[in-house]
Amino acid sequence: MDDNLYLTTYEAALAVVATAMKKARLRIDVLIINSLMGGMLFTTGGMLYDLVRAGFSGINETDPGIINLLQGLCYPLGLFYVVILGVDLFNSNILFFSTALCRGAISFLDLFISWFVSWWFNLVGNIFVCYIICYYSDVARTPLMVVGSVEVTVQKAEATFVETLLKAIAGNFYVCLAIFLQLMAKPLHVKFLMMLLPVFTFVAMGFTHSVADMFLVTMGLINGAPVSVGEVAWKVFLPGAIGNIIGGSFFGVVITWYLHIYVVERDRAALNLPQYELRDEQPELNQDSRVVRKKNSRMEDEMADASKLNDSEESELIQPPEDFYPTPVYDETSIQSYKLTHRKTRDSISSLRTTRRSPKNVFPVYGMGAPLKRERTIAGEISTPAEPMDEKSEEEAEYIGTRLRKAISNRSKMSDLEANKSHSNNGSRRPTPRSSFSGRSSNVGISKLSGGPDPTDSNIDLADIRE
Repeated sequence: MDDNLYLTTYEAALAVVATAMKKARLRIDVLIINSLMGGMLFTTGGMLYDLVRAGFSGINETDPGIINLLQGLCYPLGLFYVVILGVDLFNSNILFFSTALCRGAISFLDLFISWFVSWWFNLVGNIFVCYIICYYSDVARTPLMVVGSVEVTVQKAEATFVETLLKAIAGNFYVCLAIFLQLMAKPLHVKFLMMLLPVFTFVAMGFTHSVADMFLVTMGLINGAPVSVGEVAWKVFLPGAIGNIIGGSFFGVVITWYLHIYVVERDRAALNLPQYELRDEQPELNQDSRVVRKKNSRMEDEMADASKLNDSEESELIQPPEDFYPTPVYDETSIQSYKLTHRKTRDSISSLRTTRRSPKNVFPVYGMGAPLKRERTIAGEISTPAEPMDEKSEEEAEYIGTRLRKAISNRSKMSDLEANKSHSNNGSRRPTPRSSFSGRSSNVGISKLSGGPDPTDSNIDLADIRE
């Protein structure tokens, strides 16, 4: 298997953590826009879902299984658009943040903000598409589309709270499986195939996806479905969201974090298996991370020189150097030796190239300098004594939860300062005893009675000292 195109399950699990760390540092305006676009793009599946139901109404009455299978092929398109463009979807954010929370990479406040904002603005994006794009354009007002959308809404509202909850648990389990599988592949067509299989399964089976229901139910309500908004909120939206959180968190905690991170690292430590430096080669925002094993630095230089010969006939004979492949690190002694060797190598080429330290609160970035201790731990590296200046970094990512806490803290401090200022203004109106010698506060006079000037008074003049 070409490790340039595919990842192991361990690397994919760390990519989930790295992606969550990127999403946690999104500004609130970017998160809102991402969530709006995520909801709008995901409606692609809903539009095709209703179209299949409306266009094959006769087949639905005689052979509903065929319609279910056709509808199962619709939603992978919407999810594919969301993943490739890197926008935010409530269901996939459940996987990212639940795994990263177990890893200690983000806080619960970061998780809550992401889930809360993405759910509500996914809903806003769906409502916009339903009203503006589908309804007012007359696309969804054809007789067949009206009947099909109303039937879907009534069918979903007929289910009980518990039934929808259980279907939502299974639904987001499969969605998280799709997101996890696509992280293992780099080619776009393979990513789509990896998402197609799980999504096709849960849609054909009739499981619940809360963001998908936002379009289906809203479209039915607009077209006059005999269901109230309160009934939809209680029997569709609420159990769907809760069930998706349970199912997605179960996948993120049990499969992604426990089985593919915790168990792997525990076994590696017990057997002293080789360890590799893992780095994110896609650290940019609004795309999923890709965690790979770091290659030896000499390989990069030699391969760069070799790339210049691609147009010549000799380039076909060039083979990667021996240190092209990832270099394992086994134990504490090997780690220190490995670091010493690479430190000498870095010193020898420092005049040619300067490497900046990987930023704080960011998954270790490929091509940057050594990360801090916390980031090394998140990346699965063996704990080592802190290097010089280990706790200092020129760049630091700030998570959205941290920004919120700072805003609240600053507001509280401002209130305290205003209260203290008001109190001091009231206190300044009271007369203050003065010294008969210099007109200053009486503490100077008291110090004279005790034998000399107050050594802490920086305003003592020469006349007082002579006296």
